[in-house]
Amino acid sequence: MKISSLYHQAQLAIGLIDTSTKDDLISSLNWYRDNMNFCLHLITTQDRAEEMDLAELYPEVTLILFKTTSTTGEYINALSDECYTTYFLVLRTDTILIEYQGQELMRMMADRNRPAIITPVMLSSQLEVIPTLRAPHLNGKDFDPLSFTPTVSEAIGEENLYPVMGLGLYDRALFQRLRVYDSQITGEFFQMADFGIRCYLLGYSILATRNIVIQFPQKVSIVEDRSPCEGINRFYTKAMSIRRIAGKNMVEKWKPYVDKSLLNDEIKKKQIILQKTDFFTLMDNWKVKE
Repeated sequence: MKISSLYHQAQLAIGLIDTSTKDDLISSLNWYRDNMNFCLHLITTQDRAEEMDLAELYPEVTLILFKTTSTTGEYINALSDECYTTYFLVLRTDTILIEYQGQELMRMMADRNRPAIITPVMLSSQLEVIPTLRAPHLNGKDFDPLSFTPTVSEAIGEENLYPVMGLGLYDRALFQRLRVYDSQITGEFFQMADFGIRCYLLGYSILATRNIVIQFPQKVSIVEDRSPCEGINRFYTKAMSIRRIAGKNMVEKWKPYVDKSLLNDEIKKKQIILQKTDFFTLMDNWKVKE
């Protein structure tokens, strides 16, 4: 029965993160229900769902309910556990899907060097392309990624260090194999960057492409909160503690950001064996746009 169910597994699920007004929420649910023939999931709070009677209004929508608001990473982790599809697309209720070239996206995901995530081109309320390409960079000891604007004319994809806001098309099995988002990192910026860097250190990539385009109808720009958060030492310990020298991985503390228990239990015992490159090599070899 399990083998049989694999052949009937739906290819794509759409997960909407409830991030805006009730009107935006209803408008988004109605549009995706009427225009996208995929499994639809809504990630929201229990109080919101009960107040709006969403279960009765949208019986075809799977509700993923949290008692209180949580981190973006935890929302996406829950979606990956519940959707049971090959891929899942993460969007928000304060965005509009402008372009979705499904055939091209599936071709990119099925490629031998398939990406872990495909991130969208994002447009502002003025229809200007928002700079959401990230490149690895350090400012002293601090992670300070460079930002660039995606090339809208390129459909094949450009390398992106991590998915801004977590938005994009995910390979579900690969996402879970890479151990999903770290719920002990509470800031969205560091949570997303942690997963993105992990993809590259373990030999995978993230691509941005104009085959998915979304618009923020009420935002002129996107500002990431890069301030220190709970779990920031976990981020630096996983990203910076291993240096690859002459083809061998060596552990070196990234002071002052060190999580000692993580370093001893995870980095020295597991990550050092699996890691294919290091952050510093990644930074040196990254093709930075002019």
